Amino acid sequence: MSTVDPQSVEEARQQIRALVGEIEALSRADMAEADFFRGLLDRVLEAMGAVAGLVWLAGDQGRVEPVCHAGMQGTGLTDAPESQQAHGQLVQSLMGSPNGLLVPPRASLEGPDGKVIASNPTNLLVVATPIIRSGSRAGLLEVFHHPNEVAVQQGYLKFLDQVSAVAGGYLERRQLRTLDAQQSTLAQVDRFSRAVHETLDPIATAFVLANEARRIIGCDRVSVLVKRRRTLRLEAVSGQESIERRATAVQAIEALVQVVAKAGDPLWHPDASRELPPQIEEELENYIDESHATALAIIPLEKPRLTPVVKPGGVDAVAVAKAEAVSKEAPEPIGAIVAEWFAASSFDGGKRARVELVAEHGKVAISNAIDHTSLPFYSVLNLLGKSRALTTARNLPRTVLAGLSALAAIAALVLIPADLRLEGKGTLEPVHRRDVFAEIDGVVERLETSLDHGMGVDEGQLLAVLRNTDLEVAITDVLGRKASSEEQLVATRRAILEDTKITADERARMAGRAAQLEREIESLATQLTLYETKKKDLEVRSPIDGVIVTWQVRDRLLLRPVEKGQVLMRVADKTGPWELEVHMPDDRLGYVNRAMVEATQAGHELEVDYILATDPGTRHYGTVKEIHEQAEVRGEQGNTVLVRITIDPTRHEKEELGAGASVTARINCGKRSLGFVWFHDVLAFIQSQVFFRLW
Repeated sequence: MSTVDPQSVEEARQQIRALVGEIEALSRADMAEADFFRGLLDRVLEAMGAVAGLVWLAGDQGRVEPVCHAGMQGTGLTDAPESQQAHGQLVQSLMGSPNGLLVPPRASLEGPDGKVIASNPTNLLVVATPIIRSGSRAGLLEVFHHPNEVAVQQGYLKFLDQVSAVAGGYLERRQLRTLDAQQSTLAQVDRFSRAVHETLDPIATAFVLANEARRIIGCDRVSVLVKRRRTLRLEAVSGQESIERRATAVQAIEALVQVVAKAGDPLWHPDASRELPPQIEEELENYIDESHATALAIIPLEKPRLTPVVKPGGVDAVAVAKAEAVSKEAPEPIGAIVAEWFAASSFDGGKRARVELVAEHGKVAISNAIDHTSLPFYSVLNLLGKSRALTTARNLPRTVLAGLSALAAIAALVLIPADLRLEGKGTLEPVHRRDVFAEIDGVVERLETSLDHGMGVDEGQLLAVLRNTDLEVAITDVLGRKASSEEQLVATRRAILEDTKITADERARMAGRAAQLEREIESLATQLTLYETKKKDLEVRSPIDGVIVTWQVRDRLLLRPVEKGQVLMRVADKTGPWELEVHMPDDRLGYVNRAMVEATQAGHELEVDYILATDPGTRHYGTVKEIHEQAEVRGEQGNTVLVRITIDPTRHEKEELGAGASVTARINCGKRSLGFVWFHDVLAFIQSQVFFRLW
């Protein structure tokens, strides 16, 4: 009969207690499940001297999966699929057992009805204990050992029960930490949701979204872009109070987000599984060169679609969804969120899910803010809503009085008629005025002695004389050739008459030569006459009676070369009728033409009142004579149409009638409401720049 050494038993107990304490300390460390159970299994197998072991955990859907294992090659389970299937049934039966079990080699387990439900397919003893977490079965600790005495095997089971209790405590603490983290995350998300929906101003919403989203995502920087007209504009960057629009980084991120939003899909960089279009790739490289981000996510924010709801009364939910569904066309993005990391290069650890969560809240908040600020008269209503002092009891009578006054003013603007007088700038000009042109190229050799600005001239009076060297050379050449031809003609005729020795053929030839010379002389005489006529064009004469109105004529023309058709000076008849040449902007021509048609149909002329720059205190009157059909660009005035206005010069002092004097004229275009008369330019701008673009 063998005896057990008490000292050896005590040493074994001390080792087991130390091992259990070590596992207990391991369970209290903040370790991942795989690392903890690997350390636990290694220590259990070492303490028990077991062949192999497995740790099983139940998943979210109740399926049992192995977390770690060791020494399974020594069990023989890997040799045949039938053994693995039988072992799987055994594990399922052990998971359903209320307590730990010892399953001898090749033994079977029977159910309550006595039927075999599982069996041990190995030649080893299976020692298994459940892992309990918060009163529920969370897993199974399974050890394969060589068969031993019953008391020793019970010791194995007891030891494994202690280790399972420690593992259950680890899972409970891990579950509590997970619940605390989830609770903290939910609280953080709740605060984020409340903060991002506090304001209905798009810029303020973007600012809150950028700063709060950075805390939720855990990234280094968040930028928010909001749609302005047809472009996405950077409105907020986390940690920054203002944005420098001229910065190249701002322009780069706006260009990148614009092409990503046009594509319609989020951009995750780096992403080896996706090949980017060249337009996006080029803008992405430009922005990364500016920002030096190692990872970034760009999420276009689309306007959220309406969620169909089931209405009471038994209405079919499918029909409601179809009736209330919006268009299937992809909506244009109303904004975008850009999350950046400067050290990370992947989206593990739930980063992608947090970015998508922030984007879901952000698109709703920005959409509501844009819809709110797009309401008609939003600025006025917002101002009235903030001005609570207007609605207090003490100030209410004043508010009512101010409101009635405003209504009265609006009614007056709509109901009170007034003359619509459209203003245009122009000049005062005599009707009879002529430009004096140069009829031939030349140099102004001489001007009349008294010729100057304001000098009176008569029709046909010599004003200037030009000199054309080419013409003089041509006349001299013609005179020389004519004289030579005449001398040859005289000599030929003398030879025909006086020389009696020439033959009849020679006489006939000389007669022909004489006839040829006569024709040449006639041609040269004709050329000389034309040159003389052309020489008269060198004399510049006044086309009409009048006054020289060109300034500094002598300084501008004397000894200066001029070209044919060049205007040398202007002569105006200041004693005749006068008119106004008014340049009316073409955007007012419609009113003027309609008023002209109405005046013609009514049998009277269209009235005009004007003032001269030389006498702005006196108002004069005239009538529209002619409206040109073509608009022309005239300097800073832009596109204008020339309107000729007939005036009565006898109503002006003689000193006021200066050719080219500036005038401001107003054409009477009929009766309109007072508001239209005052604000017709504003209404035209709204119709052309706002309504036209909306339609």
